[in-house]
Order: sequence, then structure tokens, then C-alpha cells
Amino acid sequence: MKRVLGFILVVVMVLVSYSGCGSVRTKTLDSVSIDSSKSASKDMPTTPISFSVYIGETSTYTDNWDTPVAKKITERTGVSLKIENAVGDAKQRISLMAASGDLPDMIFAKTYLNLLLDVNAVEKLDDLINQYGPNIKKLYGNELKRLKWSQQDPNIFCLGDFGVGDEDGDPVSGFCLQHAVVKEEGYPKIKTLKDFENAIKSYYAKHPTFKGKYGKERPTIPLLLNGNDWGYFISISNPANLATGYTDDEWAIKLNPIEAKRHIITDSNKEYFKWLNGMWNQNLIDKESFTQQVEQYKAKLSSGRVLGIIDASWNYEGEVHKALRSAGLEDRMYGRYPCTLNENIKYPEYQNKGYIGFGSGMAITSKCKDKIRAMQFLNWMAGEEAQILTNWGIKGVHWTYDNKGKRVFLPQILKQRNEDEGFGRKTGIGLYVYPWPRYGTAYRDSTGNPLSVSTIEELSKNYTQTEKDILTAYGVKFWKDLYPQKGEFPVKPYGAAWKIESSMSNEWTATANKVTEISKKYCPKLIIAKFGEFDGIWMKFVKEMEEAGVRELETQFTKTVKDRMDLWK
Repeated sequence: MKRVLGFILVVVMVLVSYSGCGSVRTKTLDSVSIDSSKSASKDMPTTPISFSVYIGETSTYTDNWDTPVAKKITERTGVSLKIENAVGDAKQRISLMAASGDLPDMIFAKTYLNLLLDVNAVEKLDDLINQYGPNIKKLYGNELKRLKWSQQDPNIFCLGDFGVGDEDGDPVSGFCLQHAVVKEEGYPKIKTLKDFENAIKSYYAKHPTFKGKYGKERPTIPLLLNGNDWGYFISISNPANLATGYTDDEWAIKLNPIEAKRHIITDSNKEYFKWLNGMWNQNLIDKESFTQQVEQYKAKLSSGRVLGIIDASWNYEGEVHKALRSAGLEDRMYGRYPCTLNENIKYPEYQNKGYIGFGSGMAITSKCKDKIRAMQFLNWMAGEEAQILTNWGIKGVHWTYDNKGKRVFLPQILKQRNEDEGFGRKTGIGLYVYPWPRYGTAYRDSTGNPLSVSTIEELSKNYTQTEKDILTAYGVKFWKDLYPQKGEFPVKPYGAAWKIESSMSNEWTATANKVTEISKKYCPKLIIAKFGEFDGIWMKFVKEMEEAGVRELETQFTKTVKDRMDLWK
């Protein structure tokens, strides 16, 4: 999970609904918001200044800071940004920065901030927040302590990259089936992996080909995985954990007493991969699942001939669903279902992790040309005016109030947002939400309107009629209602394990990286193994993991989790 969160920046803005913080009662900013007409306060200079910013996420286009939203930010603050997105491996680029000292003014280093901390390349933010960050203090509130780096170095070096106070939105993970499948199969129960398999097999047997929008018959693809490169995490590794009852942490952690195990080699994960191996040997998994590039993967999905996928919604919805929708193929869009090994296991999509923005977020580097001005800008970004602007755009241009005082997108903007893949880069709406400090979906502004466009009510406005019909058939209103709810799980007192890992010493992160690479090597082998070969490959997999130090890593990580919990007390 840690290597792919919000991996494609363009799609992340669709994804702000990710429920990382748990169920929170709706909150208003009456007591914490600032008068939007004065939010670039008298203490904040507005003379022109340009900051260089590195964002360790790839993007399909260059942000030239020329959208309407970007220009409005500059008008209100005097700040313009020269943004560089990751090209290729962000870790390699950040390592070069650390070695050369050639640093931007601000940086979002994902989970690689430790590389810069090792060479004192980022600023401690505690004093800057106290002096110049009233909006930041209001934003994070009691969660500010969760931004502390570690028990050994309890300072704040970055502002969390998750929204503070998220309510449960649409699920991000799940086992995804085309609407056409569940409709024709009579809205079957889809709770287990076997249910998922049966629905695919039954529909595929009746529809081995699909004509599509161009009228040419092509083979139907029963199940397509996104198993190449970083897709391994969201299509192979994380789903294995979730289907066996653990959140997508790369770890299986038990409490009382605390014990951490690398999830990929647990017995329950072995059963999950045996299921995938069975699907492969029934010729139900596309043979290019581990070799195709992401562009080829999305092209197959957009063709309408792929019945099922196992993927994170942010990786496909923005592009694929818009393409299918514009082609009149709404029934070829995907619904998400919480499938597990058996009905005794609860799918933990909504298990409460508390605030998990620690360990990665926007940081100010030691080479920043004006550290105070940078903090003042970040403070402005955390205020109400900026939150509305970055989420909704400009009043009168992109949104207005209806006759009930509710903020709504203008009709032409709503249509563009739903159908145009280039909506964000043309308007700037959503581009400066993640990974900047922000309020979550549970918050309302001083007028009582949501700050986020990703509340469940806003998201449901984008449901197609087909989706609404399917949800009605299952007796629910939202996709999240199909999933076990937050109250059915204990709260995770350590937050997200995949973020804790980034604060470990270089020795242990090197071991973690090594066992991850071994996992990426063996999981495809397990899935494509011939009948009778699976157990032998599994034994080799576990042996190689142990030789790489996975058991020692588990012991160290157990201690690290305990330390994190002590830090937050």
C-alpha cells in the first residue's frame, strides 16, 4: 500500500473519499474557520514569490500553474508554485536530492521522507506551526501529536497527507464485477471468493465474446489482474490481506499481546493464493495479467469486455468509468463487493484506524528560500477559503448556492466533471487537495456546507441509473452499505502499519524492501503454477523470505508498533 497511495495524481482527486480516518460525526467550522474575505491575513505578506515543489506522485501532464484555481491562489496569497511531479521511481529521485543537496523549497516525499531526514534536509515544523500556523493547529487539533515522527525523534517534519475527520465514503477496495454480470445473474449473494468466482463463471459461459461499441466480436475476459510493477500492491498483495480479514497494511497484526506478522506468508494468505491459482488453471484469469502495462490494462477495461477485476477504485474509476459512460456502456462499469475467504471473515475496509496522515505529507526543506512564508502559505491552504477553492473552484465560475443555501456545481461544470477526463487539469479543481493539509469529508464550513466534494452524498449524485437499480436490488443506498460497518471492528490503536514502517531505521526498511521484492517475484509464480506444483513453490517462497530476515523483521516491527502506540498516548 505505501508505495502506491494516490499513485496517479490525476486520479487521486477523485479519491479524496478514501476513508482513512474513520467515522466522524459531521462537524462545522464555526469555531475554527476564518472570515474568508480576510483569510490571507494581515500578517501574511502577499508580495509575489515562487516556491519550487516536488510531489512524489506521477502525473500524466505538467502542472504549469495556469488553471483558474491556481491563478486565484496566487491572487489571494502572492504565491505561485513551480511543481515537479515524479517521473519513474520517486525514491530514486529523492535519494539523489539527499545526496546532492539539490532540494526544492517544499516536498511531498511520500513514505521516503526518512531519506531526507537522514541528511537533515527537512525543517522541524513545531516552532513554525506555533508561530505561523493557527489554521494548521485548528485543522489537526488533537491529531497534531500523531504527526510526530517517532519515539526517538518526536518532532513534526511534515503535515499529514490525509484529510482530518473523514466520514465513510464509497469503498476504495473490493472485488469488482461488471453491473451486467450481477444483473443477468439475478443479483446473487456476493460475500465470498467462491460467490465472486461463480458469478464470473456463470456469465462467462453464456457470453464468451463481447461485441462492444465498435461492433466487433472479441473474447470476453473473465478476470483481469493488474499484477505488473506497482500494480502488485493494489491487485495482488492488498486484496489478499483484506480477503483474509486484515487491513491493507502488508502486515497482519494481533493485539493483546501485540504481534506483527508479514501477511503475505500467513496460512490464510496461502489459501487466498490457492484460490487465485484455481482461477488461473480454469482459464479464468487473463494471461497478460502480469506482463501488461497499466495503459493496456485500462484499455481492456474501457473496451467493456472484462467481467471482473481486483483493484483500488482510484486506479480505474476516473478514466475507465468515464470512458465506458461516454460510450453508452454503463452496464459495463464496475460495482465493488467485500469478498472474503469464507463468511466467518469480515472484510475490514472500514475498520477505524484513527488519523493516519503521519509519516508522509508536505514538508519544508532546509534549502527553502523563505521558510516563514512557506509556512504561512501552508497555513492559508489549511483555512476555509482555500479548502473551498481547491475542492470546489471559484464561486460564480464553477459553483453557486441553490435556493436552499446549498453549494452546488454549476450544471455545465457538473457535466464536465462527470464526463471530461481532463476536468482537473483544465479547472484546477481537485489538483491542490492531496497531498496538501486538508479537512476530511465529515467537516462543514461556516455556512454548513461540506468542504469536500467527496462526501457520500456528493459521490452518490454521480451514480448512474444502473448503479442505483443494483443498489436498490440489494436493499441498500450506497456501495458502502454492502460492507461490514466500522462499529463491527475494534479500533486500530497504531493507525496504519504501512506508514509506521517508513519510520524504521534504514537497516530494517532495507529488509522490508527485500522481502517485498521476494513477494513480488513469488506471487505470480504461485498464481500460474500447474495443479500439484503450488505447495512446493509456497515452501520455497517461505524459505527465501526467512533467509532474507522476515522473522527478525517481524520481531522488530512488533516493537516499532508498540513504540508508536506509546508515542501517541
